[in-house]
Amino acid sequence: MKAIKMFFLVMLVFLLASCSSIKLEPANFAWPIESVVATDDNGNVAIERYSTEFNASALFRTELGDSVIVPGRELRIIRDNLGNYLMTSQGFMNVYVFIIDEGAFVQTNKIFISKEGLMNPAFNQRTPNIELVDDEITYIIDSKGSKRK
Repeated sequence: MKAIKMFFLVMLVFLLASCSSIKLEPANFAWPIESVVATDDNGNVAIERYSTEFNASALFRTELGDSVIVPGRELRIIRDNLGNYLMTSQGFMNVYVFIIDEGAFVQTNKIFISKEGLMNPAFNQRTPNIELVDDEITYIIDSKGSKRK
């Protein structure tokens, strides 16, 4: 009888241990450099280095209007160390912040940069932030907002 109780106690401990979740930290999800990808005829972009593919048409149309021609447009993407994806393009007034949720990019923030639109944007990793350079102007960005450097 004592052996059976001990067996059930051991099984209960293993069962409880298998139900607990694992947290691996600290973790850094940052990409060291931005990815610059062009949209195809359907508005899709593919970041082969990171095996990522999605349709960016809605982003270009939201930022630039319904009449924008999406094929061939360059999208600049970088990932911060918290795992947020920051995206912008030439002519955009904003930087968009996305997370991944159930197989889709979900916008969590839109960071206003310039009412004239970006002329020649480029992202750089400046842990813990992201640096956005547009010609001679530099912005330090995180997923919550921006400030001019």
